[in-house]
Amino acid sequence: MACNEKVLEGFICPICMTEFKAPTQLTKHFEDFHNDDPEILKSLKDLFGKAKKKILKQDEIPESFAAAVPNSRQRSPELNWGPQEIGEIKSHTVYFKEIRNARLERYSTETNKLLIRLDKLLNNLPADPVDRKAHERTIVPWIDEKDVKLCPNCAKSFHIARRKHHCRLCGAVMCHNCTVFLSLHDARKMTSPVSVQDDSALSPTSERPISERLVRTGKGLTKLARSPSSGSLNSVLSLVNDSAVGEQHFRICMHCANLLDAREIQKAKHFDKPILCQFYEKMKAYMEEASQNIKMYTKMWESLSEGESTYNLEDAQALRVKIARLGENIDLISKRISVLGTKCVENPPQEQELRLHQMVRVSAMIFLKEVLLTVQALPSEERYTELQEERQKQLEARIAHERQLEEEQREKSREIRKREMWNNEIRPSPKENQPVVEWNQAQGWGPSTVAPKMPSSMDPIIEQMSNLRAYIKQARDDCRYDEVATLENNLRELQSLYFTMNQSNNSDG
Repeated sequence: MACNEKVLEGFICPICMTEFKAPTQLTKHFEDFHNDDPEILKSLKDLFGKAKKKILKQDEIPESFAAAVPNSRQRSPELNWGPQEIGEIKSHTVYFKEIRNARLERYSTETNKLLIRLDKLLNNLPADPVDRKAHERTIVPWIDEKDVKLCPNCAKSFHIARRKHHCRLCGAVMCHNCTVFLSLHDARKMTSPVSVQDDSALSPTSERPISERLVRTGKGLTKLARSPSSGSLNSVLSLVNDSAVGEQHFRICMHCANLLDAREIQKAKHFDKPILCQFYEKMKAYMEEASQNIKMYTKMWESLSEGESTYNLEDAQALRVKIARLGENIDLISKRISVLGTKCVENPPQEQELRLHQMVRVSAMIFLKEVLLTVQALPSEERYTELQEERQKQLEARIAHERQLEEEQREKSREIRKREMWNNEIRPSPKENQPVVEWNQAQGWGPSTVAPKMPSSMDPIIEQMSNLRAYIKQARDDCRYDEVATLENNLRELQSLYFTMNQSNNSDG
């Protein structure tokens, strides 16, 4: 075919080679221009009909079946099919558990084997590197180095700069980059976490001092040098390449390390508290401390509002500042709990967890609104001075009223005595043999005229006053303001007693 010929596409007339875009146009063209041969027109229509049925996939449907199927528009929507029986039900739970348990048992069995081998390695572990290597090979059989040409993890070939290393737990051969080092301390924690000992308990049995056996590697790490008993090329290269073959580590492969790490993560999930619990416990501790401080603050506020001098205004102000800081901490922690985990893309919190976070935030807001925001404000210094003056006036008025009552009582007692004396003068004198009534102090009256003699040394009282000042400072630091008030009263009593004793000594002198 020549390259310059035009390519015809679409519906082409087989007689005149005219090109059409639709089959209807081609049929009309035959009827108009080529109607002289009816056989060709009939064959063309049959061809188009078969093609149409082929496209619509109606060539295999019999006409009797199509006529028997009613029209969807005429179908009744209220067709009652009657009760239907439930088909066969098959549960895949047993199959799922079998697959899952097999997989879990596989990992758990491998992990248990590693722990058993690790325990055997730690039992009677020699200090000498050569003896230790023989001990490790007796516990875990090593794969022959000649059978491994490439590293099974990174598929890199071994040569003089990339040596072969054996895993101490499975015996597999790995390169240096595909191995990790497990410290003896971590190994003991995995096997027996209760009886973990210090690594210094394992003292080397070699006669050479440790300072002579330490070798500085190219990466800046120190290691214990190998014994000179092995003179092979590998033992010489180990002083340069091997960075942690000393007594403080076990070399293991990545697979064993991942299994042990997965077990430690599972243990941490069982014993460690979630971050939500830690935040909530801290918030509850702040709430309890704030409630206790509010009780003490309320007592101090009532005392100061009455103008009493039991508590200091500065102590009450410091306690109010402390309560405000506790409220800020509670609000901050509740906000952190409300947005906890929302920025995590891999494992975002679910609906119930988000609702729990919101309820914690709501409870904190209710506590702040009903407890902390109801704290009364302290009076200013000027107002407190006015309250003290008012209280002093009330006390003076009360004292004057009580004195007036005492004076009235005395007047009444004097009148009673006068009447008794007048009656005694009128009555006859008592007989001589009648006993005379004597009154003494034990019967309720008789002031003491002898003043107690005080000692000349005041050192014990001064020491007691200094002790009381120290106790007051400690109680104020601990916010024990009831004890502060009691100790200050005792201090004032001691000071007044000391002043009285000094005055008495001066008067005697």
